[in-house]
This record gives sequence, C-alpha cells and structure tokens, in this order.
Amino acid sequence: MTPRKGGGGQSPPDDEGRIVQTAGDEPINASLDRSTEYQEGEFQFVYGDIVHKEREENPEDLVVVNLPDVPANRWQANGGTWSTENPTYRPDDQVVIVVPLSELNEYMPDWDERKEEIPRDQLEDVGVTTLTYPGGILDLVEPSHLRDS
Repeated sequence: MTPRKGGGGQSPPDDEGRIVQTAGDEPINASLDRSTEYQEGEFQFVYGDIVHKEREENPEDLVVVNLPDVPANRWQANGGTWSTENPTYRPDDQVVIVVPLSELNEYMPDWDERKEEIPRDQLEDVGVTTLTYPGGILDLVEPSHLRDS
C-alpha cells in the first residue's frame, strides 16, 4: 500500500520543540473541516487511522485519536504558531493528535470499536503519550475501522 499524505507531504522540522495544546483564546473541542489536498483528490484523517510520521527510518505506528478545530496557523508552539515556527507547514493544515499504537492498546484495548474521538486531556490524565502534528507530515498506513471498505 502506498502511504497517503495528510496534507502535502512537507518535510519535518529539524527541531520540533514542545507543542502547546492551546489555540489562542479559543477552545479546541469543536469539529474541524478535515479536508486537505492530496494528489488523488480530497483526503481527510479520521479517528482510528494508523499513521507514520514521514521520513522516519523506523516509524512508529501512531493512531489518530483527536482532530481539534484549529488549523496549523493558529496552533501555538514555542511562542508562535506552527506556521511561523516552521514555514514548511501549510497554514491550513489540519492539526492531528496521535498516540503510539502500543500505548493505546494497553490503555484502551477496545479503541478500535469506538466511533468518537478520545479527548486529549483524558489520555494525558492517565499518562498516555499524546503527540500533535500537522497532518501534512503524516502518512496514512492503515485506514480506520470507521472508513468505508
């Protein structure tokens, strides 16, 4: 299977820094129009997609657990936004919160039976690692159980 790009396939930054979970003064609980450009037409990540961070030698399986209603140009990182901190990120890229598959299997073995996203704070409260990336640096490697076959 050829990996699908989540939003343009930009290169990852040399130093990602710490990602802050705020989006200016707005909450991040609503739904985002998850459309992102892809060569073969419209593509969007959904809860349960298994992704890899692009260009990693030994990529770890990551599960999409949450898709905040904040584009990359409004997601705070290192005192700026992703777009100002790393110009290779598209300003309108969707923000994607992922969890390592091994950790999610341990914490919530039935995650692949859920239909709704898992709140980031729920995962962090129990010590599950959450990672936040712009969709453009993630490759879809296994479609979610929620996608049409």
